[in-house]
Amino acid sequence: MVTQMIDYLVELDKSVFIILNSQWTAPWADAFFPFITDLHKTPFFKIVLIPLVIALFVWLRGLKKGLVIFMFCLTSVLVSDGAANYGLKKTVQRPRPGDTQELTVQVRSPYGGYSFVSNHAVNMFSFATFTAVIFPPAAVPAYTLAGLVGYSRIYNGVHFPLDIICGAFVGIMFGFMFAKLCQRILLRMNPRKIPL
Repeated sequence: MVTQMIDYLVELDKSVFIILNSQWTAPWADAFFPFITDLHKTPFFKIVLIPLVIALFVWLRGLKKGLVIFMFCLTSVLVSDGAANYGLKKTVQRPRPGDTQELTVQVRSPYGGYSFVSNHAVNMFSFATFTAVIFPPAAVPAYTLAGLVGYSRIYNGVHFPLDIICGAFVGIMFGFMFAKLCQRILLRMNPRKIPL
């Protein structure tokens, strides 16, 4: 029964992948999604976006707390990335769509390693969840960006939908955990009022 359920989910996963990768396509998407999927590799991301995020944290919470928030955010992404890569990806060893023989895949960006789970999804949803918990007004743009990156991995032919869904779940779990831990540290950093 369990094996049949897993087989059904895998076949459904492949069917949805074919729709998103090969049928629901457009020329603008062929340009947009390869760009958005590797945004973190661009000089713009490294030179502009990362300093902008640090500046935003510092501006909203002050220098000391802002840097603590940034370090916890970075740790959340790094730990979730490592857990996904070594705990799931190298354990499950699911082949990428392009390495799955019965599939005809439109590959639009380079890939390597195994498919399950998507580390792009893990990282982006870890960042989005952490940011949303610490700064709730940032939730919509953060999750929108995470969703676009996750979708881009399917559209570009390098991940199956379940890779993204499960990766998002892992990222949300770690992002929430580190955000709550960060909030506890921030509370301890508040100056104590001495009673008169």
